[in-house]
Amino acid sequence: MKSRLWQMRPDALQYLNHRQAQKLAGLDPDTVDDYMTEMFADYMGLDVEPIEYTDDGIAIVSVIGPLYKRKSPWSSNYKAIGEALDELLEMEDDAPLAVVVKIDSPGGMVDGLDDVCSKLAQLADRMVCIASINGNGASAAYRIASQCGQIFATADSEVGSIGTYWQMLDMSAAYAKAGVKSVLLSTGPYKGVGAPGEPITDEQRAFLQDSTNKTNQMFLDDVVAGRGFSESQLAAVSDGRWWIASEAVGLGLVDEIGSLDDVLSAIRSQRKEAVMPKQRLRPATAQANETTPDVVDTVDTVDGSDADETETEVTPAETPAAPQAKGLADYMQAFGDAEGARMFLAGKPWEQAQSDTLQALRGELQDARAEVAQLKSRIGELAKANAGEDTPVQTGTEARKKSFGEACRPKK
Repeated sequence: MKSRLWQMRPDALQYLNHRQAQKLAGLDPDTVDDYMTEMFADYMGLDVEPIEYTDDGIAIVSVIGPLYKRKSPWSSNYKAIGEALDELLEMEDDAPLAVVVKIDSPGGMVDGLDDVCSKLAQLADRMVCIASINGNGASAAYRIASQCGQIFATADSEVGSIGTYWQMLDMSAAYAKAGVKSVLLSTGPYKGVGAPGEPITDEQRAFLQDSTNKTNQMFLDDVVAGRGFSESQLAAVSDGRWWIASEAVGLGLVDEIGSLDDVLSAIRSQRKEAVMPKQRLRPATAQANETTPDVVDTVDTVDGSDADETETEVTPAETPAAPQAKGLADYMQAFGDAEGARMFLAGKPWEQAQSDTLQALRGELQDARAEVAQLKSRIGELAKANAGEDTPVQTGTEARKKSFGEACRPKK
């Protein structure tokens, strides 16, 4: 349980300045917890924000360390991850190029996890979402990864540990040995289960096991939905074991071996307009060396079958080579910082952006030519009307040294 020592020690808030104290006045304890956690993390130089964006528009959501429901300055948590996913789900025209979920976590609590998985599954149906495991992607962390369209993992990563456990301590024998007797007053045989000094009965144990199984089934359902496992595939990986990344690939837990940099490179080199959600990317190293025709991968069916219509071979004659994808910096350099960023975030294709810009420039040039023609015509009229005029044209309080007619008269 999260510590709230500040509630027992009001003097712990004395280090807040007047403005900070006013901000906390009247807030509920959870909100104060969040504020104090963020303030502590800021003082310690820690980053509790789980989302960042690259210069070329890729969102990176971090899932790092043991996972808890509420905020912690030391590791990721479901509340902060959920807020980051909400931010991405609310984006429309300014949606990122892709979303990478950076994972290095042994897992964590069950409470709060389902909401994160649900939001990530929604996001993966809208845009490209890639999980990048860098070290550890186990238990709850793997459940999160399974909701992405594809999973990359570094060669030394450990992946899996699919399952759920619930531990209680039966301390009744220790109490008896110490000469202490627990007296539990309860309204039912299951109320107070696990109370210190009380034995856990067979009926209580069966109840706890049933509750654990139901919770675990939610985990398994998410893995099946996200990875498209068959019953036999799921049974082979859902006994709590974990595997090194190369073994995990063979079991279908991981798609590709690669680092976070490999994932970002693959996105930048292969991301095209109108890309389908959950499209799978090839590793950057494989793309650089490939000489065979491309294969467009789509999402496998839920039962894990590989139907003919799930893959379509595309020959070079059918699809011309795509131009190099342009990033945010290219747009800003070509079309100006503000307009280029607007076009890029709106997802406007590079060729369309060029065409629109040229069209706008042609219109502006045409308007400018018309204005110049009008000015020339007006000057000509004024010069003709003032030809031979000897009286200087007055501007302000001083006369010019020659008349307007003389100024406009052609030189010989």
